[in-house]
Amino acid sequence: MAIHRLLYRSDMHLAGTAAGIRQQVAEIVRISEARNAADGLTGALLHTRGVFIQVLEGPLPAVEATFERICCDLRHRRVELIELVEAEERVFGEWLMGQISADQTIERLVSCLPTGEDQIPEAVSAQATIQLMRTLLVSAPTQAASSRQMLDTS
Repeated sequence: MAIHRLLYRSDMHLAGTAAGIRQQVAEIVRISEARNAADGLTGALLHTRGVFIQVLEGPLPAVEATFERICCDLRHRRVELIELVEAEERVFGEWLMGQISADQTIERLVSCLPTGEDQIPEAVSAQATIQLMRTLLVSAPTQAASSRQMLDTS
């Protein structure tokens, strides 16, 4: 079965204290892990400065259904599809939903990402974002440890 990869960004619409928002994001990741396991999806969620950037990968019907659910989720505003492509292999096969939290380095990088009419047109930029997210997950194993789960594809 072909694997598809989807990359999007959205404005986070979560209310509460910083600790409360972290808890809400942790709950989103926990639920996503369970759904992704059932649907054969893997991916990663980066959240910082009021922005979500997420990669989903797996069978096209599951990727499309999950993205549709995200687009209807009131915790997301201004959902922008950056890329949807057929992929030769999974980049995030080790994570049902890897979580990348904010720190100063990530915040500086995300602040450089275009928004709105300045959206990223080149596949190279999407691939750079995906590789950056994977690198951040791999280089911060303690942060991603709770979300690191291998998808059983047998």
